[in-house]
Amino acid sequence: MKQFENLILRALGQSPGATAVYDTAMIRIAFANRAMLEIWGRGEEIIGQDLEITFPEFKTQGFTEILKNVWVTGKIYEAKACPVNITIKGVTELKYFDFTYQAIVEDGNTIAIVHTAADVSARLRALKKVEEQEAILSFNNELEQLTRILSHDLKNPLSIARMGAQYLQTKRTIDDSEQYKWANIILEALNSIEHIINHKIQLNQTRMLVYDKAWISLDKIVPQVCSESQELYNNHHGVFEIGNLDALYGNEDVFYQIFFNIIGNAVKYSSKEKNPLISINSSRKQGFIVYTIRDNGIGIPENEQVSVFQEFHRAKNTVGFPGTGVGLCVVQKIMIRLKGQITLSSEVNKGTTIELFFPDFTNDSDKSDN
Repeated sequence: MKQFENLILRALGQSPGATAVYDTAMIRIAFANRAMLEIWGRGEEIIGQDLEITFPEFKTQGFTEILKNVWVTGKIYEAKACPVNITIKGVTELKYFDFTYQAIVEDGNTIAIVHTAADVSARLRALKKVEEQEAILSFNNELEQLTRILSHDLKNPLSIARMGAQYLQTKRTIDDSEQYKWANIILEALNSIEHIINHKIQLNQTRMLVYDKAWISLDKIVPQVCSESQELYNNHHGVFEIGNLDALYGNEDVFYQIFFNIIGNAVKYSSKEKNPLISINSSRKQGFIVYTIRDNGIGIPENEQVSVFQEFHRAKNTVGFPGTGVGLCVVQKIMIRLKGQITLSSEVNKGTTIELFFPDFTNDSDKSDN
């Protein structure tokens, strides 16, 4: 039997896997192979010593207590990527280990504990570098997307401001009411630019939608968006049917961005109709405030109605209309973050209906951040 034990110890001694054996309840080091001694930074002089005397830092970190509990209970203890401070030649270094404490039980009593370990510090450092590189790539992608969205969202109010400035510049004589009208249009466009930029900066800093929230009346936002869209897409002959506009709980800048994209599309794609008609109304359905925006414009081919929510996708029948194919994608992402949704139904040459489902917090005192 002794010869068999010696054979096992000899095999463990030559094993590349770090292994140690403790043979008393005080966790005396009975055996440690070369791989384990290298991990510990010690020589064979520690054989026969109690672990907590040789490595007081192991006692401080609770490892000897765990080993004593394994001795008493006979239950195996395993850990993955466990942080361990090891002091070698007076220098303490943080390393990470996968390890196992396996009790050897005979007649109901523990006679030894086999300790196997693997230093995974290098692997974790490599994984951390990969994660850091992925984070950088993700940030770059977000930055690129932010640039695209800003370019898209700023284009409309910038065009309105430019249009107003050019109009005032070309008119040698203009009455006060007309001057006030265009000055007001330019100021509103500049305010929209400021709101969009502030919103995007906040999104980039927090990477989530967190705002100072309040109940926002749409009675001002919707008419403003309608007027700006008419100027932008030269659809002055268009008619708006504005019905009930329920207040929404959230941030005014976000609602402006959503409705400018949706109403703007309705105005744009109905601008070539003889009698453009855009209806806007809200209602309550199953815990949501639902805004419905309907137009009688060019419509969207049935086989493209899902694809229009993809970034840069534009339906084939939009040739001749300005746009980048970003708007609906942006709105969908915002609605998802607001825990709402957007639906679309459309028929070519008959028009498009968009429904925006906003969570209804009317009777909810716990309005969670989105």
